[in-house]
Formats: sequence, C-alpha cells, structure tokens
Amino acid sequence: MEKVANILANTIKSMGLQKKYNAQSVIVHWRKIVGGDISAHTYPVLVQSGILVISVNNSVWCHHLSMMKESIIAKINDFIGEKLILDIRFQAGNLKNGQKQENSEIDEQPNNQYKIGKVKLDAADIQMMNETVEHVHDKYLKQKLLRVMRKDFMSKKIKKQNNWHQCASCTVFCPPDQSHCTVCRLANKHQVIIKIISTLKQIPWIHHHELNEHIPCTDEEFHQAKYTLVSSIGRSIQDGDVDKFNIMTFIMLTTGAKIEAINEAAIKKTLDKFRRIK
Repeated sequence: MEKVANILANTIKSMGLQKKYNAQSVIVHWRKIVGGDISAHTYPVLVQSGILVISVNNSVWCHHLSMMKESIIAKINDFIGEKLILDIRFQAGNLKNGQKQENSEIDEQPNNQYKIGKVKLDAADIQMMNETVEHVHDKYLKQKLLRVMRKDFMSKKIKKQNNWHQCASCTVFCPPDQSHCTVCRLANKHQVIIKIISTLKQIPWIHHHELNEHIPCTDEEFHQAKYTLVSSIGRSIQDGDVDKFNIMTFIMLTTGAKIEAINEAAIKKTLDKFRRIK
C-alpha cells in the first residue's frame, strides 16, 4: 500500500504548492526547529508572503526573541531547505488564542467582485486534477486532495480574470500594477538592506541622502538596516565584547559622529552604560 506521506508529497509538488506545504511544516515542526524553551513561550500563527507571525506569551519574551530573530530565521530555512522565511513578526498575547487560529499561508488575493464558488473549471482543469489523484486509493484522502486542488485552480482563474500575471522572478501571480509578488519584493528589499549594512560598517556616520546616491533605498530601508546593525553590535557589547573598533562603530551609528570625534571618554561612557544594563 502506498504511504500517505509519499502520496501527499508527490501530489503537493505536482500542484505547485510546495511553498504552502513548507510553510505548514514550519508550524507543525515548530518545537523541533526552535527547541523546548522557545516553543514553550511561543506559537507560530501563520506564514504570509514570506513573513512568519508568532504569538508570544509576554512582552519580555517578545523583546528577547526579537534579538534572536536572524538566528531563528536561519534555523527555519535550514530545516525547510529553502529561503522560505524572510522576516518574523512577534505579537505579545495569549497563546491559547493563537493556537485556535487556522494555520495557513495566506496567498495574495485579488480585490474583485468574483466569488470562488461561482468560478467554473474547464474540462482540462478537471482532467488534470483527476490524473493527479488517480493513484490515490483512499477515498477520503482523494476527496480531500481534490478539494484543495479545486480551490487552488479557482483562485488562479479569478486572478487571471482580473489581469493578474506571473511575477517577473517566480511563478506566483501578482496584481497588474506590480511586476513582482510580495515574496520577491521582500527578497529584493532584503538584498538592499544587506548592502546598506555592509556600507554602514565601513562608513557608520553616513546619512540616508548620501547613501542613496550609491545604493537607491527608501528611508525605511536605511533605518531598518541601521537598527539591525546597531542591535547586533549592541548585543555583542552587552555580552562582554570590548573591541574598540566595534564600540567606536556603535557610537558613530547612534550619534552620527565621525571617527575623529571619538575619544577614550566616549568609549568608556558607552562601556559603562552597557555594564549598568547587565
């Protein structure tokens, strides 16, 4: 007898729903990915356009996890085997409420007057669906898969009726006024932020209007990159890093001062501040 896991994997792949399946895997295997300590305080709610929304049981853990965000993203993507998660949003709240929500990846949906139940599938669509599940012998499982496929086919038809088109970088459908889907836009934004961080490490005092001449970016992207770098260096200093160059970089990032304006007194003041926090 064919294993259900193999049937599902092959069917999902043939339907082009691998990303949605992987998104569900993050939620199902959350404890295995992040460990018992973190999973005890968190609950993954949904994955939407590359963003993972996590419910956290209190604001203290929200702050703690935000400092670990990059490493959590890396663990998730390593587990899945692809760059699925681009960002994480932590929401302080009741975990039981979060656990009651339906866990699903919400695809981009067109704003239109059509209802999915009124969409008609043509003979070719129905034939493809039937061929996909023809080797599934379990009647319940077959009906379940057919319902999932029917909904996916109808959703794509609605988008085509509203002039949606394939993303310039992938196969996902996106609105007519956009060249890229949300995931690809986020991926492009991520690359821009990486470039900004690299530049800030070399020229920590640079302002947005100066950087924009070399790396076109929005004010939001500039400040997000700056915040990420400041947080990273700040954590290192708080953990005991006394590297003078890192401390000077931190001061220049947070004050805008140039390197010649940094003296021993400023370095000592910064170290004392972090020692008080500890």
